[in-house]
Amino acid sequence: MSYIIGPMSMVKGEGMWPEFANVLKDIETKSIRRASEIWEGYTFGGLTPNDRQFGICPLRAGEMASDVSTTTLSGTYSFRKNLADTGWHPIFNYSTRKDILHAFAGFAVTDEILRIIQFRMEISDRKFPIFDLQEAQSWGNFAILIKQDIGEALIAEPETSVLIEAYVEATGYQRIVPLGFQLYKRKDLVISKR
Repeated sequence: MSYIIGPMSMVKGEGMWPEFANVLKDIETKSIRRASEIWEGYTFGGLTPNDRQFGICPLRAGEMASDVSTTTLSGTYSFRKNLADTGWHPIFNYSTRKDILHAFAGFAVTDEILRIIQFRMEISDRKFPIFDLQEAQSWGNFAILIKQDIGEALIAEPETSVLIEAYVEATGYQRIVPLGFQLYKRKDLVISKR
């Protein structure tokens, strides 16, 4: 597995790296294929799936906050974290729910100040290399684009543990937004009711 760190302006917008679009498309294809294998008898239904279809949406902060019940979403969540101490700290530490699959393409830090200098992640028993972010200190907001090796995908299947940690160098708030997809078998897990 390899990764690229780049300014947000190069990841999204005019003159963007084609690698970003390629990685997103690859992750989407692999996660849809995997969901079709896991949820036998279900087909892909896009954003608004019908019966016997699974859907797709962006990764959601509430699902990654470990504060959801099995039937309803609780609270409003943000990807903004209060980093109160220096050293290694969990940014996301959760397990996907029964009818949820998460597929990661990378991460974006949308703040002007970079408070973290390294990043690491585990999906179930798979541990991935530490990403060194120090070269991005002077860029302002930036993105970490994870380029997958052939056959490798960062997919957290249903009921799988996910741990994403950052080495905090300066305390304060940091917004770390995962880039990728959440696939869901049941609409009531993601579609809110008023």
